[in-house]
Amino acid sequence: MEFLKKIFSKKTKENDIPIPERYPENSAGDFYVENQVCIACGAPEAEAPDLMEHSKIEYGHCYFKKQPTTADELDRAINAMEVSCISGIRYGGKDKAILKRLYDLGMQAECDYKLENLE
Repeated sequence: MEFLKKIFSKKTKENDIPIPERYPENSAGDFYVENQVCIACGAPEAEAPDLMEHSKIEYGHCYFKKQPTTADELDRAINAMEVSCISGIRYGGKDKAILKRLYDLGMQAECDYKLENLE
């Protein structure tokens, strides 16, 4: 139970929805890897090597070293989310176009904010 409390340690202001804790090495921005959930499968980093890498501090944990800034990088970040075997990569932003795209891919559970709450 303590594990779940740690993962869901923060809440949004809008609807009191729990937001997972971010791995501390993530670069600031909307895409992130949850803290203590990475199993070092390597799939997300292979999909977006320019955006993600393994931690040198905590063996095997991946994180976003850079946030996507171009359409191609955004595609790679979303592809990394799709191949994550444990759904540990999340989108914490409120961009409606990105949220819609993630919803269309069936990844609404990996979004911190719900599209219907932003309309």
